[in-house]
Amino acid sequence: MLPVGFWQVLRRSRQCVSRLLVSTFLAGAQPLAVVAAEPLPESLADLAAPPPLAGTWLPDDMEDQQLRPLSLQEAQQLAQVNHPALQAGAFAVESREAKLEASLRAWKPQVTLRSSSGLPALALEHQYSPETSYPRGELETNVNLEATWLWRDPQREARVAVEHHELAQARMQHQILQRDVKLQVAESYYEVQRMDAEVDLRSAAVDAAQANLKISRARHGAGVASRLDVLQVQAQLTEDEALLAHAKAQQTIARRRLARVLNLPQGVAPTARDANTRQGRWTATLGESLAAALATREELQQFFSAIQEREEQAKEALAALQPTLSFFVMGSWYQASGNVLSSASTVESSFRGRISTALGMRFAVPLNDGGSAQASARRWGLEAQRQEQLLADALNTFQQQVEKAFYTVSAQEDTLELRARQVTTQQEILNLTTARYEAGVGTQKDLIDQQDALTRAAIHHAQAVLDYNLSLAQLHRYTGLPTQP
Repeated sequence: MLPVGFWQVLRRSRQCVSRLLVSTFLAGAQPLAVVAAEPLPESLADLAAPPPLAGTWLPDDMEDQQLRPLSLQEAQQLAQVNHPALQAGAFAVESREAKLEASLRAWKPQVTLRSSSGLPALALEHQYSPETSYPRGELETNVNLEATWLWRDPQREARVAVEHHELAQARMQHQILQRDVKLQVAESYYEVQRMDAEVDLRSAAVDAAQANLKISRARHGAGVASRLDVLQVQAQLTEDEALLAHAKAQQTIARRRLARVLNLPQGVAPTARDANTRQGRWTATLGESLAAALATREELQQFFSAIQEREEQAKEALAALQPTLSFFVMGSWYQASGNVLSSASTVESSFRGRISTALGMRFAVPLNDGGSAQASARRWGLEAQRQEQLLADALNTFQQQVEKAFYTVSAQEDTLELRARQVTTQQEILNLTTARYEAGVGTQKDLIDQQDALTRAAIHHAQAVLDYNLSLAQLHRYTGLPTQP
């Protein structure tokens, strides 16, 4: 449910903003800032994305990838510069700025220069008989200079306000893209961290199984272990090697996914330099998180701007029925010159010229458009009401997202602590089982089972770290609040 008085505050704010928009622009249009990412540092300059039209270059051996360790901060820097969607969003902002600037230029006087030159008076004039006829030709030159200033145009004022809101929405959309890309980078980076941890754990399990196999074969050769013990260790080694191969394949896929998000050059495979550890704590309460989400979400600000834009478009439609007033200054220069061949075969020259000026104003009043303006204004009014309903739905959706992410972070924090405790417990169990096995009171099967249990517990802990960090990144995306160490 929306807060009491929310819509009253919304309508009052829209009215105040609508009154100030045009006056602000008319006071003096300044060049608008261009959204641009910070340049890459020298250490990452070689990872800049190639130009879009440069074509796709593939290395001779796709398996031979250059491994490039990156921290999460470096990955975020690369995404801000390399990601095509962010670059497209920046160009969209610049395009809206140029469109608004063109509309603001319409407030200034317009000057037009026209000129023409030709032989419109070339003719054959006849006297009383064909013998006495003679040709006459003249060259006419006409130059017109006109300066016009459209002083009052209600449609233009509303159009400038509409384009201002379009620019604001383009900037908000670019900020939304930045947040989304930042979340995509975090998700891909955390997945690479998890797969790196799993590969390390699977490799350790394979090493342990190989060591057990060597010991079992030695014990079997000494006659203190059966063939069954050796086969059990071999079966476990085969299982561990298969799981390691699968983990390495998933590790490669995760790295390629991160490379795609970062838009890295072909032949470069990013790796995670940061350890797979918890990325902080969420200390804000649920109420603080909800308040921050409703105050900082660009999606909500987009709805407010869209509502105001529809209202200005309704004003622009009604302004088509209002009068316009413009002033003009005109100056023209006319000259006609030519030669006349008389009946006595003599050439006579002629010259005419004229200079004129005019100063005045033009006043136009539309009398009837068949109701088109009223219908168009009603349409935009309905669109504004539709955006209000969509805003109400978005508020409920965003509240649900924040609540879900908040409770998920709390649950994942408890799960992470439990998984860490499980790893500690399994390590102690493995130590005791190893001691029993070395003392001859435990079986090799027990040792293999506990080693496998410890590996699974460590992998579950790595997955818990991933889930917690992802939930933390999502909550940061929804609220904009920072995490605490």
